[in-house]
Amino acid sequence: MPRKVLNQINQWIVKTPLRSLSEAYNAALAIQAIEEKHFAGQAIAKDSNHTDAAFSYFRDKRDSYLQVIRLRLAEFRTSGLLSNLLHASPDKRLSGEMSQDSDESTILEKLNLIESVLARYAIQRQLEATVFSQKQDQEVNLPFDETLPNFDETGSLQRIRSGSVFDTANQIKKELTPEYEREVLHELRTARKRTWRAIRFLILLILIPLMVQFAGKTLLIEPLIHQFNHSPQIVLTGEAKERALHDLAQFRESLEFDTLVNDSHQSPDSEPLLKAEANRLLERYSEENTEGIKNLIADGLAFVTFVALIYFGRQQMITLKSLIDRVFFGLNDATKVFLIILFTDMFVGYHSSHGWEILLEGIAEHFGFPSDRNTIFLFIATVPVMMDATLKYWIFNYLTRKSPSAVAVYRTMNE
Repeated sequence: MPRKVLNQINQWIVKTPLRSLSEAYNAALAIQAIEEKHFAGQAIAKDSNHTDAAFSYFRDKRDSYLQVIRLRLAEFRTSGLLSNLLHASPDKRLSGEMSQDSDESTILEKLNLIESVLARYAIQRQLEATVFSQKQDQEVNLPFDETLPNFDETGSLQRIRSGSVFDTANQIKKELTPEYEREVLHELRTARKRTWRAIRFLILLILIPLMVQFAGKTLLIEPLIHQFNHSPQIVLTGEAKERALHDLAQFRESLEFDTLVNDSHQSPDSEPLLKAEANRLLERYSEENTEGIKNLIADGLAFVTFVALIYFGRQQMITLKSLIDRVFFGLNDATKVFLIILFTDMFVGYHSSHGWEILLEGIAEHFGFPSDRNTIFLFIATVPVMMDATLKYWIFNYLTRKSPSAVAVYRTMNE
C-alpha cells in the first residue's frame, strides 16, 4: 500500500511541470483571444471604444489570467526542480510525457508565448503606474484614506475636502449633476469588490496552508517515513526516556500497591507485566518522536505555502490591510482602546509569562523537541519586551495621527 501511494505521488510530481505549463499557456491564449476579439489585437487597455464598466470587466479578466500565468509558471519551475531532485534520469522521467504532444519545441513555443504576454503587460503596468503617479501629483495633498468614499453614521456618502468657499460651492454644484451619481455608484461597486477580494484572500490565507499541512502530512510525509524507517532498534531521546521511566515507575508502584492491598506475595506474573508495559511505553514515545518529525516537515510546508501566498498576492495584501484599517478605525475609541489593552495584557503584560510557558512547552512537544527551561525563560525575557516596544511605537507614531482621541482614551485608562 505505501508503495502504491508513493507511485501515485511520483506520477503526480512528474506530470506537474507540463500540467502547470499547459494551464499557463491556456491563460495566455485566453488573453490573446480577448485582445483579438475586443481590442483589435492590441493590449487590453483603456480606450474610447469601451465604457468604464466594459473595460473594468475585461481588466478583471486580464488580471485573473495574468495571476494564473504567474502562479502556474512559478509552479512549473519549482516542480521541475523538485522532479529533477527526486529522479536521477530526467530524460527517462519525461519520455512518456514528451512522446505525445510535449516535445522540447512545443514547450519552448508555449514558454515564448507566455513570456511575451507577461512582458507586454509588465510594460503596460509601468505606463499605468506612471500616469497614475502624475495624476496623483495634480490632486490635493490628502492622505490615502481621505480620497476613498467615507460613510457617516447614517450611511450617506461624504466628500472630505479642504479649501475656500468657491471650492465648496463647486463641490455642491458637482453633486447636483447626473455624472456625480454614476461616479458614486462606481465607487461603491469598486469598494464592494475590494471588500470581497480581501475577504476571499483572507479565507485562502487560512484554508490553503491548513490543507497543505494536512495533505502533506497524510499523503506524503507519513508514507515516506514508514517506507524508509525500518530500523529494528528504537532509541529514545533524553526527555522521552525520562518520561517513559517515570510512567514505568508509576506502573510498578501500582502493581506493588495492588499486591499489598490484596495481602499476598508478589505475583510471579509481575515481571512479564512490567516488560510488556516497558515495550508499550517504548513504542508510544518512539511514535511521539516520529510524530514530531512529521509535524515539523508538514508545518514547514504550510509556512512556505503561506509565505508564497503573501508574496504572489501582494496586491491582495494591500487590499486586505485597507479593509482591516477600515474596520479597526471604524470602531469607537473605547472599543479600540479595549482591544489594544486586551492584546497588551495578554501577550506582554506582567502576568503573561505563564501563558508563554504553556505555549512554548506545547510547541516544543508538538515538534518533538525537549522543553528547555533556560530557552523558554530567555524567550520570555526578550520577545514580549520587543513586542511591547513595537506596540508603543505604533501607538504614538501611527495611531496618534489616525485617531488622536483614541490615544487620549488609552492614556486615561492606563492612568
